Amino acid sequence: MNIEECKELLDLFLARWTVENVLDMTLEEYVGLGNKDTFCQWIETRTRILGSIKGMTSIKFGIYERKDLTKRPKNYKNDEKYSWLKAYGVSRKTAFENTRNDLINIIKFSECGKFDLIDNILLPDLFKWKVAFLYSNERLIPIFKRDVLLKIAHFFGLKADRNTKISDIQNVMMLNKPADLDVYSFMRKLYDEFGTEDDKIEIAGRTIRIKEMRTKRRATGSRNIETQVRKGGASYVAQQKHNKIQEALVKLLSDTYGRKNVLIEENFIDVKLIQPDYVSFYEVKSSSYASQCVKEALGQILLYSLNDRDERPRKHIIVGQYPANDNDIKYIEYLKQNLKLEFDYINVAIE
Repeated sequence: MNIEECKELLDLFLARWTVENVLDMTLEEYVGLGNKDTFCQWIETRTRILGSIKGMTSIKFGIYERKDLTKRPKNYKNDEKYSWLKAYGVSRKTAFENTRNDLINIIKFSECGKFDLIDNILLPDLFKWKVAFLYSNERLIPIFKRDVLLKIAHFFGLKADRNTKISDIQNVMMLNKPADLDVYSFMRKLYDEFGTEDDKIEIAGRTIRIKEMRTKRRATGSRNIETQVRKGGASYVAQQKHNKIQEALVKLLSDTYGRKNVLIEENFIDVKLIQPDYVSFYEVKSSSYASQCVKEALGQILLYSLNDRDERPRKHIIVGQYPANDNDIKYIEYLKQNLKLEFDYINVAIE
């Protein structure tokens, strides 16, 4: 499993299924027989190496098109072509609208890190947490099968059972992710320890034909999907998250110190705070773990500080979306002690 391929595949998915595209999608674009470009095909099959959701029937999608139109499964609502969860309504149209609304909420909650709000959404866990991961900016750990999650929860000391919220188990995994592992490597490590052989085969995947997938991807309306993929650099989604964190930081500092003392993008510095007896340099990173933000930002912020002509004492602050977990803190303290550097990491929540 090539990590760079995983990241580029995620970029391809996010470029194809922007929030706007999900809002605009039809039932036929969401799920359908013989169409490899549906939202559900992307979630289950085309992004399989980003986390497998193999298992369970197609009802995991909330609504699906039946292969055998004569078989109308019990316990679900059915019409001549589709079956769906009863709670989603009495008609195909209403069922899809409710499914799509739930997807939009999952996406919004995932982007701002409000994962606990996803537990109460009606869509089955296997499917909705895969969607949540894909829009979480690689914050969640891409393991979705409850039997595997329960084993992992017990290993990390969480007393979990069939009624335990998935967000609680995800939180335990996120808190215990080693600073030196990305989420895909951590997923593989956990599957090696707690998964079945079938699980390991599923997430091993096969060679990804990125070029082929990109040329087959269809744009919606007049949007230029291609420009949103940043091969070899930050993704479009990551850039948007960076901007949101930066805006939240500027507001936070402005409310405390006054807007006139907060400078944006001066000499490439994300945010600079001017005070009578010191200046602070803030470097914003969109990565979902503090250790990764520090790895990406430290060299930059020191270079910007070196080239700045202000002669007052300086503070260096790296900013991310999420608080540092114990492993992140160990890494940060190790850098400070061994490199004799003074810097801080802070997190700024976004909406």
